[in-house]
Amino acid sequence: ITDKIFVKLDNGENVPIEKLSTGTIEQIYLAFRLSVIEEISKEKMPIVLDEAFAYYDDERLLQTLKFLDIISNQIIILTCTKRDVQKYKIFIKIRILSERIR
Repeated sequence: ITDKIFVKLDNGENVPIEKLSTGTIEQIYLAFRLSVIEEISKEKMPIVLDEAFAYYDDERLLQTLKFLDIISNQIIILTCTKRDVQKYKIFIKIRILSERIR
């Protein structure tokens, strides 16, 4: 038993998670958190994400938002970046509460 997390690549190689980019690691942790939420409750629990996409590139952010847009949980996203707010505006379910961003 080890406390390290490994990711299995398409070629079968196991890579320690710390060898991956920060954006990839953050995406794995988001997937883990979402799966835990699904496992611990039969109800659709609200999900709060605070600066969860800070290390995502534009494509990773767009794909993640597409996924979040189709799940039925209430999702609250907190951010201070204009880039994120601009991306959120293309999704129907996402409502911008404040755009007081520098």
